[in-house]
Amino acid sequence: MSVTLTDHYLKRVDALDNALRSCIATSQRLAGIRSATGRHFYASVLFTTLCTRAVSLATLAPHSPWAERKIEHWDFASIAGLTRSILEVRLAFFYLCGEKCSPEEWDCRWNIFNLHDCVSRMCLFESMSPESGDIEGFSVQAEELRGRLTGNSYFMALPEKQRNKLLKGANAYLYPLEDLAQRTGVEIQTFRWLYRLLSSQLHGLPLSFYRMGEQEQGRGVHSEVEEGYTSLCLSLCVSFLVAARDEMERLFSQGDCSN
Repeated sequence: MSVTLTDHYLKRVDALDNALRSCIATSQRLAGIRSATGRHFYASVLFTTLCTRAVSLATLAPHSPWAERKIEHWDFASIAGLTRSILEVRLAFFYLCGEKCSPEEWDCRWNIFNLHDCVSRMCLFESMSPESGDIEGFSVQAEELRGRLTGNSYFMALPEKQRNKLLKGANAYLYPLEDLAQRTGVEIQTFRWLYRLLSSQLHGLPLSFYRMGEQEQGRGVHSEVEEGYTSLCLSLCVSFLVAARDEMERLFSQGDCSN
């Protein structure tokens, strides 16, 4: 069956294609450059992650030049899940690489990330095999990371309640994601709405399927609702890619060797 797409959607597909190719070109051009600081190293890691997930999004998007397919499959729910992931990687990039801060604060941010990673791995192994010998090693590493944090002047200047919470390792960030989003230029209310929308699709909550028949959504076929929400995701991804690319360019062009 022939489907008439709006110019708005086709422009979003084209914009994603252009932004993604520009980001990949930037990534390839900066590849092999020795990381002057931890900020530069994680910029490379996170920017590569951002590009990789954006390629997956572009591959899923109907009528995208990134994939050849026999039929155009419309699946906003899957695209929403990838978009939320890309949003979170974008915020991680800004937090660890794009936003300037003192060396002490950067070390604090980094070690909170490290502690969260360590505790998450320990919980994963505990869930799989409570008797695993790896758990003890993670526990020792977590205590070492807590020692790094309590020896950090920026961390120790935080309120005691916040310090105690962060030392548990359940939080990866010093600040709520909505605060980070606001510092990247996204209004808090807008972020909350977007995050709820994307999360409802990712987790398969009732919001993602209750009106399937009414809105012709979630059946793999084109509809105004599927096209509209997919357009939104593509637009968001373009903005995240362009912002991270510009921060990446600035970081590596400055030759700044401080965190």
